[in-house]
Amino acid sequence: MALNVSLLLMNLFLPLRVLLLTSSAMIVSCSPPAFTERGMASYVADRYAGHATSSGEIYHPQGWTAAHNTLPFGTQLKVKNNYTGQSVKVVVNDRFPHYPGRVINLSRAAAEAIRIPYMQMADVTVTAKTIPGQQGQNRGSRQNAPAPQPPPGYGAPPASYGAPPAGYGAAPPPGYGVPPSGYGAPPAGAGTTSPPAGLPPPPSGYPDLR
Repeated sequence: MALNVSLLLMNLFLPLRVLLLTSSAMIVSCSPPAFTERGMASYVADRYAGHATSSGEIYHPQGWTAAHNTLPFGTQLKVKNNYTGQSVKVVVNDRFPHYPGRVINLSRAAAEAIRIPYMQMADVTVTAKTIPGQQGQNRGSRQNAPAPQPPPGYGAPPASYGAPPAGYGAAPPPGYGVPPSGYGAPPAGAGTTSPPAGLPPPPSGYPDLR
């Protein structure tokens, strides 16, 4: 009799347990990203292949990496091309010079994966589920996402640097976010993630977040 009562109770509580587990999974999956921003993505030139990045890693055009100026090295990002709707996952391992409106610099493989024509730019949305060392903290927009500050003087032009042209850094021009004419038709040879001639493949363990 006692065994039957126990089985009955287990059967009664089983749906409740399933509901609680499902609800927990939904809460986790629907949690807001730790970081999000929108702007232009640029394309790392092949001439930097084999050079050391700011993190000390060697840049490989066929690696799934990116340069970002505030997020810690090792941050995993999802980059969505707002022109095509395609996304790619990359890991931050470098910095790059500041340009108004530009938020990320993608490896050749990552740029081509989301159909950015060779050496062009695209309007993208960048998101990170978590930031290394700060998981679960300060979720929200870019302004609320904690990040290491650039060193003193970073981004300051040299004394001899000329004044920017009129309108430089102003509001985006009309049509910003609209793909340029012919976008999506890369030149001959684009659309491959194979390395330039003579460049060895990335070393074992190099980030591959496809």
